[in-house]
Amino acid sequence: MPLTQNSTPLKMPEIQPLMPDKSYLGKLEQEFCSGKFSNIEKDLELFIIQHKNDIKRFRDTELTKIKDTGVSDELAIKLFIMRTRSINPLEEIKLELDEIEKEIWYQGEKTNGLINREQVTKKWCEQHAAGWRDHWVMTVLYVFERFKDKFIKLIQ
Repeated sequence: MPLTQNSTPLKMPEIQPLMPDKSYLGKLEQEFCSGKFSNIEKDLELFIIQHKNDIKRFRDTELTKIKDTGVSDELAIKLFIMRTRSINPLEEIKLELDEIEKEIWYQGEKTNGLINREQVTKKWCEQHAAGWRDHWVMTVLYVFERFKDKFIKLIQ
């Protein structure tokens, strides 16, 4: 156990699992089946086509530093998506702004319209932006997984 300067043991933070739980995956599956992610499939295809050479370079340079035996195209694409955290920045900003507007509406309903939009926006960004982005990346990876054979062929 790590020690502080005065030799008091520090408690290590809990590490969250990389894989989401089954209820989260179930919700993604439900949204996928309802067609909610059809735009993500299109954006992901375009992203992979546009970044084909970047993904290959990432695989052949960055990832070979980690693993000498080579990295699959599938893993390279997933890690590249995780690294960039965005496949269509303009659309993702619009979606994030929609979430902020929902929060502004919700807070307005709670306070009979007595809100400071700027303050609600700032608070949402501080409390939810990172989680929203994590959820977005997980959703993109979920869609990738559903069509991975098609996407992998795009960089071969």
